Amino acid sequence: MIRAAVIDGHPAMRAGVEAILARTTDVLVVAETSGGLHEIEHMLYRTAPDVVIVEDAPGGVDGIALARLIKAHPPAPKVVLYSDGIEATQIAAAMLAGADALIDSRGGALELVAAVRSAARGRPVFPELDSAGQADVASRLPAGDQAILRMRFAAVSAREIARTLRLDARTLGTRLAAMIERLRAMPSPAAS
Repeated sequence: MIRAAVIDGHPAMRAGVEAILARTTDVLVVAETSGGLHEIEHMLYRTAPDVVIVEDAPGGVDGIALARLIKAHPPAPKVVLYSDGIEATQIAAAMLAGADALIDSRGGALELVAAVRSAARGRPVFPELDSAGQADVASRLPAGDQAILRMRFAAVSAREIARTLRLDARTLGTRLAAMIERLRAMPSPAAS
């Protein structure tokens, strides 16, 4: 049984996600919250979900920031981000944040359930971003950060990136945060 938690600033959206997951036989929603940091930390500690489903909406809950927070919580659950429309820079930011999946909330119930199941099994789910799209996003970052982004596009873990670049975890975390902030601050071409 996959234990899931839902974070969304809108009660109706949380209820909708819960209703979708309630129709499955292998996913159990163990918690839900609107996204207050204290609530999220308490929820993670109290319920220890396998997968956390997080809204990533401009002006709403910042799912990318929450993904980073959740992935820093030992033991780190898998994180499935969902958003109303997805852009190339959002894919890159989600990967840099350590998210395990990013899906379009308009994709339907089957896509959400499939993403939760795949993430729980350790198989990342991200929209396809062709090599031209990857190069375009990378070109928006300083040269020294482009290698980090390319490694994340290749599904290299943060631990392995730190080891390869001979960085300590804190330094890499600071660089990842700056990269995410830079990507989220600029307009993005649509994902392919």
